[in-house]
Amino acid sequence: MANVQHKNLTTTELHEPKSADSAAANTVYVFNGSGSGTAQKIAPSQIATSVKNVNLHALNYDFEDISTAASKWVVVPFAGDVQKIWSVIHGAISGANCGFTFEIGGTAITNSAITIAHSGSAAGVVDSSSPTGANTFTAGLPIEIISDGASTNAVNATFTFEMDIA
Repeated sequence: MANVQHKNLTTTELHEPKSADSAAANTVYVFNGSGSGTAQKIAPSQIATSVKNVNLHALNYDFEDISTAASKWVVVPFAGDVQKIWSVIHGAISGANCGFTFEIGGTAITNSAITIAHSGSAAGVVDSSSPTGANTFTAGLPIEIISDGASTNAVNATFTFEMDIA
């Protein structure tokens, strides 16, 4: 029998990987680097470093007139955790800083407050927070964005929520 390399096999000569007949559904063959492997679910530690932030998603909300005290809501369509919150303003505010807090289902997200400073404010200025607790949500829960309305000038802001999807 001639020695044939796998890359030269034709369609009719191809075969399933070893143990395919006994592998559980929704698993893949993972090579171990020693000429073998197993069928298994992929663990996060096994994902190549070139695949980044595979479970992270962004949810954006445009808040109109941050200088008016108000609460606005956005529904989260999946389950997970809020990892980071960013704001970017669309113009300069004046008079006072504008403060924001955030809640999930009526519970304040720990360490999520953002203060947009009036001094030096301009379109494109970004602020952020990194929540540390009470930041877990289930699909269909609203995130409440609360402005204290302390500043002046009718300026809009866009909020971006970085979500680690469960």
